[in-house]
Amino acid sequence: MANHRVVTLLWIVTEKFGLIVLSMITFIAYARLLSPAELGVGTVIIAIVEVIGVIYSSVLEDPLVRLERLEDKHISTAFWAAVLVSLVSIVVISIGAMLYTTSPALQWMTAAASVKILFTMMARVYVVQMRRSGNFKMLASRTLLGKVVGGVGGIAVALWGFGAWAVIAQALIMEFVSIVVLMRAERRPIAFNIDGPILRELLAAGIPLAINVVSSQTLQRGVTVVLGITAGTTAVGMFNMAMRIIDLPRTAIYNGLMSYALPVFARRSTDPTRLIGIICDSTAVSGFLITPIFVGIAVTAEDIILLIFGAKWAEAIPMLQVLACTAAIGNTAMYATTALVAVNCTRLTLKAEVATTLLALALVYGLGHLYGGMAAALALLARMVIITPLQIRGLNTAIGYRWRSFFESNYRSVIASLVMAAAVVLASSHLGLQGYLHLACSIGIGTVTYALAYSVLHPRWPQEFKSVFTAR
Repeated sequence: MANHRVVTLLWIVTEKFGLIVLSMITFIAYARLLSPAELGVGTVIIAIVEVIGVIYSSVLEDPLVRLERLEDKHISTAFWAAVLVSLVSIVVISIGAMLYTTSPALQWMTAAASVKILFTMMARVYVVQMRRSGNFKMLASRTLLGKVVGGVGGIAVALWGFGAWAVIAQALIMEFVSIVVLMRAERRPIAFNIDGPILRELLAAGIPLAINVVSSQTLQRGVTVVLGITAGTTAVGMFNMAMRIIDLPRTAIYNGLMSYALPVFARRSTDPTRLIGIICDSTAVSGFLITPIFVGIAVTAEDIILLIFGAKWAEAIPMLQVLACTAAIGNTAMYATTALVAVNCTRLTLKAEVATTLLALALVYGLGHLYGGMAAALALLARMVIITPLQIRGLNTAIGYRWRSFFESNYRSVIASLVMAAAVVLASSHLGLQGYLHLACSIGIGTVTYALAYSVLHPRWPQEFKSVFTAR
């Protein structure tokens, strides 16, 4: 059992970090082969389609994962409802493109890109079954294979001179290959049947999740839009640079952990004591590994920006520090939303999610002209400080997760990270080194200090962390 869980997590990590590497390769290729306008057009069209796909997926996937028993009628209802909604969306998006623009090229690209919604939604029931069974090897394989084939296809289209079609082609090929791989792996017919009561049950559980997704997407994209309106494109560029540095590791780590955590939590949803135990264990292990990463980024932000990206991005240094601290705070309650999904209580934090998103956008709008990109960074920090205790309160209401459990899971990694940060700040000014050697020494000092501090606070951490994979 322990080996199986370790292997599962390794496949999740392989998938997420593999996608980052492949995305960087294709992005560099497109940057060389496409003009900024061509790349921008393709990216905007795909972004719109992907947002719609993510919202639809959130309505069906997680509610199916958390079901105690997944039956054929659930699968057939979700599959065919997803297909019908996708086909209607393709028609609506295509008509909308014809009404919005007179350019035949944009109309055809938008219509073609909307087919991605169909492929994405067809894959949901297969992804659900593999998440429930722990077959993350197949999930990782289909994603990476789709990304490789899609990347090759997109680059080929760019080489042939079709411009923005390259981005569209990559997205479509990736999703098509993924659904083919999943269907070949899970060869069983899905009867055409849509059960009304089951569909209503899935919608009742999934719509709050979709609202949360809309809130998250609004926050991610809305901050940039509002910042551009109030502070200009330079501020947006600086903020996005800092945000990109945080998002790359955070997206890879968080998405993988949440994908694994939901089915694990759902299996314990009827036993609050066991569920609280696995949340505490998971938070402690994740905090031990992740919190020092973001605290480390904050204390080495100057070296990271100046050495890797150049002095022209120096203004992004304080933004990166604030965003890194925001991510570190988020680690303390990173499993809250997933746990609420597992027990079907996402409504408990729904108003808080929406309200804090609107508050963050209002802060950016009010402070953007004064503080530029820093206004966006501070707005996200303020939102995180407010939403975290509200998430804990929601967990307390849902399963009895108390503040004591929260502090016991987090205090060691937080204290050890602060000790690490103090040691790096104090030592870096006396190192007498510059450039990458200074950065490497700072990382070395931080790693050693963190390991020692954590071991003092928790001498038996290796044995207890090992039990996470063998107990509960």
